[in-house]
Amino acid sequence: MIGLGAAARILDEGHTPSRAALAANPQAPPEALYYLAGDDDPAVRRAVAGNPATPHHSFPVLAGDGEQEVRATLATRLAALAPDLAPAQQDRLAHMAWTALAQLAADTAAEIRATIAEAVRDLPAAPREMVLALAADRDIRVAGPVIRLSPLLTEADLLALVDAPPVRETLTAVARRPGISEAVADALVATGDASAIGMLLRNRTAAIRESTLDALVVQAAEHTAWQEPLVRRPYLPPRAAVALAAFIAEELLAPLAERADLPPAVAVQVRAAVATRLAGAPRAGESAEDAATRATILDRAGALNDATILRAAHGGEVAFVAAALAALSRMPRSAVDHAIATRCAKSVAGMCRQAALAPEAAEAVVALLAPGMPGATSVAPSLVGDGELRWRVDALARAAARQG
Repeated sequence: MIGLGAAARILDEGHTPSRAALAANPQAPPEALYYLAGDDDPAVRRAVAGNPATPHHSFPVLAGDGEQEVRATLATRLAALAPDLAPAQQDRLAHMAWTALAQLAADTAAEIRATIAEAVRDLPAAPREMVLALAADRDIRVAGPVIRLSPLLTEADLLALVDAPPVRETLTAVARRPGISEAVADALVATGDASAIGMLLRNRTAAIRESTLDALVVQAAEHTAWQEPLVRRPYLPPRAAVALAAFIAEELLAPLAERADLPPAVAVQVRAAVATRLAGAPRAGESAEDAATRATILDRAGALNDATILRAAHGGEVAFVAAALAALSRMPRSAVDHAIATRCAKSVAGMCRQAALAPEAAEAVVALLAPGMPGATSVAPSLVGDGELRWRVDALARAAARQG
């Protein structure tokens, strides 16, 4: 600890470097630091603001300093103290710290207000008036953290923010808050703000009424950004699932059909919708990669069946049928491609057998993927012995493994 006498000599001499060094020294006497909080040099006052030994009764003085850098330094210092502060009404020193924090929470510099907001965003001991002011800030960097996380904000506070948002981003911040109630969710939906509603749907902890979800499903045909969060909601009403299956983006069909919470009858309806959308007439200009993706989605949705394979085979959809055969037989795609390249009808027949295709579908697949020479008769899988089919499947699997 630096003695008062030594500190007094430094103050009397008046050299700025010496005062700045004293102001930054954690061993400086509290009395000297309090005195230096009013120093003419901003660098000295900034050093006092950042000194962990600076007494609490200096905080209000520094919080009102005319230099932003001084206030910013104090904000950082107080942000570190805030988690351990007692409620203002319970402790005199804490009261002085909270008073300074409140001053900085109303600072003209948004960066300083944001520092305070981050510090108090989840503190139950923070003064409620300060939290409300931060939540209503017009800079979302300030308001956002408090709106999302402060335990002091009530449902009524949130409804007020939604009813008269200081800025548009306020709605999105409310929508991100964990555990918001059905009333708050309804209020957000009533605003019609597409971004906020999308964020609400992504908030898996938000309570949303079934009737509200039904209404949003109808609108999701136009608001495509809502489709994925709707499909992945923790709870999706059965009628909403059926409705979504009719129009959502194709890549979302499999996750929708895979939901384990759908009643069996609804799951059947959803799979039927997936098959209707993805297993229709051949698509003009579809690439082999797109065809493979379509087959994968149908397989994941449980809608890749004999009827789908038969229709595609009769339609000459080589890329789709090849991808479908690989998916259903659980064979590597390279094995299917090898059988096609060599026109090995018996190998294709073996994979059809492993895929458990019905005879009509299997024969159509063999005829498409491994056609014989002109005038030759195609191989019917039913006429090939089980032993030979198994041998060919195993051989293809081993060849694919070596290539991989």
